[in-house]
Amino acid sequence: MTDPALRAFAALLPDGDLSCAVSDALERGGALSAAFRPVWPGARLLGPAVTVRTFGTDLSAVFSAIDTAPAGSVLVIDSHGVTNSAFWGERTTRAAQARGLAGAVIDGGCRDVSAVRRLQFPVFSTAVTPNAGLGGAHGAVNVPVAPGGQPVLPGDLVVADENGVVIVPRARIPGVLAAVEALLAAEQALLARTASAADLQPGPAE
Repeated sequence: MTDPALRAFAALLPDGDLSCAVSDALERGGALSAAFRPVWPGARLLGPAVTVRTFGTDLSAVFSAIDTAPAGSVLVIDSHGVTNSAFWGERTTRAAQARGLAGAVIDGGCRDVSAVRRLQFPVFSTAVTPNAGLGGAHGAVNVPVAPGGQPVLPGDLVVADENGVVIVPRARIPGVLAAVEALLAAEQALLARTASAADLQPGPAE
């Protein structure tokens, strides 16, 4: 990542639970629905979104996105909630790794879970199914999408870990980073000085 804000965010990812702090910085919002779950335990990702809008069970746009996505980006695939066909699997994982992509978020199905886990490629999806998607020539790349009803534009920041997936609008990335750093510092200071239930209660949303 060349953007300083993205590098700073990436440095926070290994600590775990970054999505929670990012959601807090977004006025306790920004998360995709709870249906988005990691395909394998411990998966986490962070990077700018390359968006994909599929058509029916046609996954050709996914391969088009992989071929053109910059290294470090995250594919956000809006399959309109299709869960009986997979839009990701071992072949897409290997192609994405060869391009240096950071992960994939799918409003739809994933397959080849053992291979994806073995390859340690972060994938978050709303379903797992052995049914493969079909080839074709439909769909679009780098267009506005709304996986799970949450608007995502190309270049928005995607943060995901075992808590879920959070989207940071591109224009808000620097401000959210500053808020996250302040929140994490305040939380560490609070936890260091008290274990009182009363003191640890969250305050009202800003």
